[in-house]
Amino acid sequence: MKPWRFAVLWLVLFIVAVSTGVELLSYLSYLVLFVFIAMSVLSRLTLEGLSVKRSLGQSYAHLGDTIELSYELTNDHALGKLWLEIFEKSNWPEPLPGRVLSIGGRKTRKWKVLAKAQRRGRFRLGPIVLRSGDPFGLFATEARIPSEALLLVYPRVVQLPFWTLPGSLLEGNVLTGQRSLQSTSMVMGIREYRPGDAMNRIHWPSSVRHRRLHVKEFELDRTADLWIYLDLDGRWHHGDGEDSTEERAVTVAASVVRKALDGHRNVGLVTNGNHAEVLHPDRGTKQFGKLMQYLAEVHAGGTRTLQETLVETLPRLRRGASCLLITPSLDRAWVRPASTLRETAIATQAVIVSPPVDLDERDRARRRAILGELAVAGIPAAHLAAGAPIEELFHESTAAIA
Repeated sequence: MKPWRFAVLWLVLFIVAVSTGVELLSYLSYLVLFVFIAMSVLSRLTLEGLSVKRSLGQSYAHLGDTIELSYELTNDHALGKLWLEIFEKSNWPEPLPGRVLSIGGRKTRKWKVLAKAQRRGRFRLGPIVLRSGDPFGLFATEARIPSEALLLVYPRVVQLPFWTLPGSLLEGNVLTGQRSLQSTSMVMGIREYRPGDAMNRIHWPSSVRHRRLHVKEFELDRTADLWIYLDLDGRWHHGDGEDSTEERAVTVAASVVRKALDGHRNVGLVTNGNHAEVLHPDRGTKQFGKLMQYLAEVHAGGTRTLQETLVETLPRLRRGASCLLITPSLDRAWVRPASTLRETAIATQAVIVSPPVDLDERDRARRRAILGELAVAGIPAAHLAAGAPIEELFHESTAAIA
């Protein structure tokens, strides 16, 4: 019952008691007034001495992962709480499960909540809301605990057993297994110092141990950089959820990033849409986190074409680099600048992502034409059909013609 209704009930009862002079009604009106005041005071005490903590087992997750949230409610007050409702405010795709419980005086209760990551993005958790009231439900109280946290949901990452890291078109950048004194990130071993060796190549711990100067030898990198072009032109992206061209293209990009970085490659990312975004190549776990954070929040939109982005960013690519184009576009205009990449000694591959709904015959013909032009240009290409597993990518790619 609402407090104002209870007050109206008491007022009517009091007027009837005064007008009729019935002593029982007078006592009843006093009792109702006492209960009203007592419940008002009690409701103010229901949240006294309460504290709640939430901890995340991780600060990020991948799409499809299950996230565990741990809660701990502590009552420092001597009086127990008959009922409490606890839930969390957030921009999570679905409301996080709340809890209704009771707790004794000077007690602690713990529980866990499991939530599945169903969408990429940056999500804010908190504040935590506590609600309670008196046993009759006349008065409700609410408190917000400022316990905010950020959770990043990265794209799904899958294994790509049939995709191989593209090698450089320049002989000097191919891994031959031969030792070299050229500095790279791959140290093959050490050998004795020879006249003409640079002093900054000396490996001092080994030199001290053998009591003779020794220098480090390096293995040459496969190639300087791997650039991933992720086409986010909103006019070509269709569908919703994990079956959309956007989500499947982002999943391909994230999976390539993971495999390339595991292969000790420098990986950079270029996206288009409203404008070209360039994340410069680097390697290691720091670069993985940087690229995953970007891919977690990126979405298709805008009208900037892949052709325009390729033309604009071509000067950034060094000879001997590699390039992977991921696009749903059936506009043949981007094939020409892609061919230019190969002509400038940049090894290029392409992935054509189809929408979840079957295309009409005209669009199928356009896709076949693009795949044919890529084959003629010597660019290996893979078609990611609707519903096809991403793990099978490049299992049956278009043959490259030298």
